[in-house]
Amino acid sequence: MILTMNNAWDLMDEVFKKPQRDTRNMRLEDDVLTMEFDVPGLSKKDINVKVEDSVLYIEGDNEKRTFNKRYSISEDFDVTKTTASVKDGVLTVSIPKMEEKKAKVIEVSVR
Repeated sequence: MILTMNNAWDLMDEVFKKPQRDTRNMRLEDDVLTMEFDVPGLSKKDINVKVEDSVLYIEGDNEKRTFNKRYSISEDFDVTKTTASVKDGVLTVSIPKMEEKKAKVIEVSVR
């Protein structure tokens, strides 16, 4: 899915428990949410990404810059499989959607 300004807010409302309205690059492709943040001057060792109780915390800090973001993620996403990487001053965080559970059919005998 390529985001335009018209559908970006709809996607944000779908992904986040509490809609967010800040500036970021975000896309949903192949059931993976990818968010990109400009973090010039911050290296891998300066950035901490964690998920606690379905809340994604992104913190970056060095002597020149401080960066803090927090997002409540929808239960439709598997936060246990969150990945993050930094390259050329861009932090990329990816969160896949939960795999749909197949309905388990249990036969019950009638007496």
